[in-house]
Amino acid sequence: MKASAVIVTYNRPELVKRLAEQIRKFDPDTELVVIDQSGKEPNLCRGRNEGIAKASGDIIIFFDDDVEIMKDTISSHLKEFEKPNVVGCAGRVINDGEPVPTETKVIVGEANSLLTGFTKNFWSTKRQTVEFPYGCNMSFRKIALLATGGFDEKLPAPATSFDEIDIALRISNIGLISFSPQALVLHHRATSGGTREREAIRTKQYYQAYARMVRKNLPFPISLLSLSILKIRVIKEAPFALPSLLRGFFF
Repeated sequence: MKASAVIVTYNRPELVKRLAEQIRKFDPDTELVVIDQSGKEPNLCRGRNEGIAKASGDIIIFFDDDVEIMKDTISSHLKEFEKPNVVGCAGRVINDGEPVPTETKVIVGEANSLLTGFTKNFWSTKRQTVEFPYGCNMSFRKIALLATGGFDEKLPAPATSFDEIDIALRISNIGLISFSPQALVLHHRATSGGTREREAIRTKQYYQAYARMVRKNLPFPISLLSLSILKIRVIKEAPFALPSLLRGFFF
């Protein structure tokens, strides 16, 4: 199997250069595809789809530009795809400031039946099957990405929320997504560059994307029940975002 590493970046040349050097050092056979959206209208989903189109690998690994990979990160992603029923892999992620547990059996990447609650815990060390990955460190078979139409470019740009959950729920209809603790990255969450919006705008985009993801991935009328629960949450926490929530669900 051949791997392609896709990195979508925006105004962070030094970070993407550092990550590219790590990939070249640890896995020189991995194809490197950098989608630089600097100087244009950024859209993470569109950038990832451009990366899919350009990549020649059987397995496409998506990294954010502000992660640090380990020497076994890419090879551990690839190892998961030796199982024919595996179509995706969620890698382990340690964010700056988080402890690095040596052994923990917590559940990772799990959604409840109404998609109104999510268990993340991507620092876990437990090998398991998951429902969704952490977007900064995930991989999929290219054939599965193409079969499901890739990332949803109608999710609000530039820095899309729920894109990894949306695509994972669709791809899981084809096969399994596994969690590999050995496919580890350190996520440094860069404080400058990238796609940043004011807090109010980001909140509106978040709930618009949330509602679209729910509508797409739950049958009616269950999706309507989920929307009702989300409406109560938004009214309590961010009432200004209610029109965005409804727009995401109905349009």
